[in-house]
Amino acid sequence: MDLSRIVQGLSSSGAVSGFAGGLAGSALVGAISGKKGKKMAKGALKVGALAAVGGLAYKAYQGYRQNQASATPVPQGQGGNARLEDNSAWQNIPEQRFEAVTENPNGSGSLLLVRAMIAAAASDGHMDNDEQNRVFEEAEKLNLSQQDKARLFDELRNPRGLQEIVADVNNPETAVEVYAASLIAIDETRPEGGAYLRSLALALELPGELVESVHRQVAEARQEAVAA
Repeated sequence: MDLSRIVQGLSSSGAVSGFAGGLAGSALVGAISGKKGKKMAKGALKVGALAAVGGLAYKAYQGYRQNQASATPVPQGQGGNARLEDNSAWQNIPEQRFEAVTENPNGSGSLLLVRAMIAAAASDGHMDNDEQNRVFEEAEKLNLSQQDKARLFDELRNPRGLQEIVADVNNPETAVEVYAASLIAIDETRPEGGAYLRSLALALELPGELVESVHRQVAEARQEAVAA
């Protein structure tokens, strides 16, 4: 099953807001191809948009860690938030672990990102029955195998709920990638979209500063897509 091609299908059909707005493979690769993202960017060129989501998530994580390292510690009991200092799960996650999410031989990580995108797109209220039928019509025209089309239609007809998505997340790096994929796919300016993202971040137990870093990276990628 070619999950990257399915993601391209979501983009072409207009099923997900972020990709339909131009934030797809090449723009994502450009967004992560800075000095510290070249290795991941090369992988994204080979694997496609899903690997690029991982690269974006890793770059956001790097920004978050750099901000944490440069922040002046505030002693506990004097207005500081000791949560992040005590949460070792978010410390020193190597790039290879982000890459491994979409390089899993059984494809479970990539499929989870696809499902996260579809769940997010379905949550923001922009896809009514007429819009869904239009998406199906466009998807039918795509250069996908019958197996991939069947999987895409199946996922579109039966989007996972937020808690179902979160239940399949078993490590911090996957949590960041799921949130990034969801943000890319959603129209966060709609009240429903913003509410979904807040609930998702809470359910994934993402630090607020890391959520902000993901939003910054996605915003930069969107700007590059518009300028391209």
